[in-house]
Amino acid sequence: RGERYALDPWRYAKMSGRDAPPGCKVYIGGLGRDTTKADLEHFFRDTGKIVSVWVARNPPGFGFVTFEDPYDAKDACRALDRKDLDGHQVSVQISH
Repeated sequence: RGERYALDPWRYAKMSGRDAPPGCKVYIGGLGRDTTKADLEHFFRDTGKIVSVWVARNPPGFGFVTFEDPYDAKDACRALDRKDLDGHQVSVQISH
């Protein structure tokens, strides 16, 4: 379950203890309130080996997918940025 943070998702990604190797973590913004971890796993299923998925709950609307390989993360961004997920156009970008 997501936790409440009074900061933006990019900053949370940097502060979290679950730091991934550079270029492997992808930020997904614009998620619907009901988007689940399973939804993201399905959305990214053809883009490479996924190591972890996290979806914010409070506040909702964003999540992170961590790939094993940074090239897969980059390919996922190219393939899925601005695509529709559950009726919402999502932003898919490498997390900094």
